[in-house]
Amino acid sequence: MVSSCWRLEMKRRLGTIALIISIVWIMYLGFVYNRTYFEHYPKVTVTVAERKPFIQDVSTVGYIEPAIRSMVRSNTSGKVVDIGVKVGEYVKSGTPLCQIESPELELQIQQAILNIERFRIEEERLKSEVYDIAQYEMALKREEENLRKAKEDLKKAEILFGQGIITLSEYNNYRAHYRQAELAYTLAEKNYKNSKIQYQTQERLRENNLIIIRKNLENAKAQLRLLEDQRIIKAGIDGKVVSIFVKKGEYITSGTPILLIADEEKLSVSCVIDPKYTEKVKVGQEIRFKIDPLSTEEYRGEVESISEGTEELMGKTGVKVTGRIIGKVPGIKVNMPVYTRILVRSRELSIVVPLASIYQESPKGIENPLYYLSPPSPEDVEYYVFVVEGTPVTTDDRELRRLIRDNVQVVRKRKVEVGGVSEDEAEIISGLNQFDKVVTYSSRPLNDYDRVIVIEREKWAKD
Repeated sequence: MVSSCWRLEMKRRLGTIALIISIVWIMYLGFVYNRTYFEHYPKVTVTVAERKPFIQDVSTVGYIEPAIRSMVRSNTSGKVVDIGVKVGEYVKSGTPLCQIESPELELQIQQAILNIERFRIEEERLKSEVYDIAQYEMALKREEENLRKAKEDLKKAEILFGQGIITLSEYNNYRAHYRQAELAYTLAEKNYKNSKIQYQTQERLRENNLIIIRKNLENAKAQLRLLEDQRIIKAGIDGKVVSIFVKKGEYITSGTPILLIADEEKLSVSCVIDPKYTEKVKVGQEIRFKIDPLSTEEYRGEVESISEGTEELMGKTGVKVTGRIIGKVPGIKVNMPVYTRILVRSRELSIVVPLASIYQESPKGIENPLYYLSPPSPEDVEYYVFVVEGTPVTTDDRELRRLIRDNVQVVRKRKVEVGGVSEDEAEIISGLNQFDKVVTYSSRPLNDYDRVIVIEREKWAKD
């Protein structure tokens, strides 16, 4: 009886142990299955494509520069005999800066003086030159008086001839004398008119020659002043002497930079950009810059000039863009680096996604990785995104519950057309709709119709 009870108790204990082992084994198998299942699919994060204002920019590091500055250069070759200013000194426009001694310049000055004297002599000669028509005027008056007297004599002769006091022959003599006086007057009148026309022509020619001579004289004087100014170089603007590039006693050639003057009260922001952006950047576009890269506070400016070729700025080479600063910016100084964005394009409403969600696929024949995150480039590539389209379809209810529990979803590879690109966003022109969920990160490269596990839902756009 005791032995039978003991055996029954042992069976119960063994059954309990077997049950516990079975339960543990089943739990272990379930854990292993779930773990294997979970690791089978790539993990992704997603964001929502939103329609919102899009601003495309060209970002680079810029520097604060004086808005008004003047590079003073030598206009002649010679020896620097004196430098009258120092670095940091404030000068006004017209202040003498540097004196240059040049034998060639002195010869040019002497030649300019001789030209001025020659033009003055020619001017005096033309002023005293007068075309005389007085003799023709006197001859006309004389013949006019003779004609008057001949006419009076003819009238008297007509009376005397009518009274029979003089003969016909004597009367005809009076008529012939009048006719000669009339012809002489006509000739004198014609000569006077011709001389008057010639006088007017000569006067116009003389006045024109005087205008030319006086203009040449003024040009010669201006040339002399210009040459004399080359002896002593003067400041063209008000400002501070920033740099001096030559030394006293040094021989320089024409065009050599001598010193730099800048008005530091008026500042601008300048940067150099890659030449490939030249067509996008235009005068009048908005510039935004900030002093602290971690700060959200940006200051505004406007593009004023774009260099035609490449220039160097603080060791960087590219197309130089200079903009005027709008408003006051506290604490900025010359040569201070600033983080600059040139807003090259703006749309009121566009489909916008993070730049990280844009994949690009190289065309056939070009050796490049098939999948990599990259900003769009001008190369002949195709751009696409992976769009999450929901839970996979299955007829197994248990499988469906597991898919929903683990947030397993299907992604589709969708080709898109990329418009503008900003620092961290891309504009989608076609291929994507508002509210589509796009993959921003994947633990493995994806293919069309892949199943993925969404492990995080990013709230990328503000409501």
